[in-house]
Amino acid sequence: MTVESELQERIRGLLRHNLGKEAVSFERLKGGRNSRVVRVNCHDGSVFAAKAYFQSPSDPRDRMGCEYRALAFLKEEGIHQVATPLCNDPEQKIAVYEFVSGDPVHGGVVGNVEIDQAVAFLAALRKLATPEKAEHFGSASEACFSIREILRNVEERFERLEKAALQKPFLASFLERELSPFRAEAEDWLGRFCREKGLSIDQEIPVSARTLSPSDFGFHNALKLPDGGLVFLDFEYFGWDDPAKTVSDFLLHPGMELSQESRQRFFAGMMNAFTDIEGLADRARAVYPLFGLKWCAILLNEFTREHNERRIFATGSADSPQEAIQLEKAKRMLGIISSDLHEFPFHP
Repeated sequence: MTVESELQERIRGLLRHNLGKEAVSFERLKGGRNSRVVRVNCHDGSVFAAKAYFQSPSDPRDRMGCEYRALAFLKEEGIHQVATPLCNDPEQKIAVYEFVSGDPVHGGVVGNVEIDQAVAFLAALRKLATPEKAEHFGSASEACFSIREILRNVEERFERLEKAALQKPFLASFLERELSPFRAEAEDWLGRFCREKGLSIDQEIPVSARTLSPSDFGFHNALKLPDGGLVFLDFEYFGWDDPAKTVSDFLLHPGMELSQESRQRFFAGMMNAFTDIEGLADRARAVYPLFGLKWCAILLNEFTREHNERRIFATGSADSPQEAIQLEKAKRMLGIISSDLHEFPFHP
């Protein structure tokens, strides 16, 4: 029996046992860099989305548990722009969700309506970010509550890249000649900016200044319904986070093609929606280039062994990594944050 057929049998059993449904066919869906997602068609005409989550001894995060609990919580709190969780198998790391029939959201269809929906969704999560409601959630994946933690995270990613570069001369050249010099420049600028604005590099932001976040949020993880509404997907890394990170990641995410007008509208909308957080605009300005550096490193994950293991699980393919393509994407990201470092294009 193949890995794929074993997965289908497990999903079939999960549906039969929990929902009384008989699966008749499976269709692999695109997307999901850390998981396998399939459409399941049942004998009575019902349709579900089933998701198998990546597991590795080197990465103990419970992606399935996190996502399932997050979606159940949001549904209970009246947040409707997410899929309904239906049943799961914690041991096998498989979950079944409502199947959302919608279209991918590409850059060409992103306008003010879509941007405003994204801001409204994040604002709704902010309202739920109280210890009374959400104390049972931990931190979002790689959440950093001080600037020092972000610097440390970037440092760790660069160390992994430098190790990979020992076997990749063209990666080594990019790090030595372009990426590392900009990192030094950005960190020097950061020190001056923080002194000017009175921002502490070491002090963590208080719980009152944190929010709930999917962590990997954006239109790359959304579907557009026939009525124009959006449903947001992928809550594997959900938890407490710094809204400055949420803002920066949305503005920089390489999986989206946003116009400068849309990016500016998002930034302004977020500042208006989060007016209760003092100094958010300055903190977002401060950490923006650091998250840009982090995105450069993420794009270069193609060179690392850990990324290859997750990709093979999610896609079922052992094809050679597209290292040259990812290197070009990292160069484009570097160009963006280099341009924005001294002339920040976003304002409340």
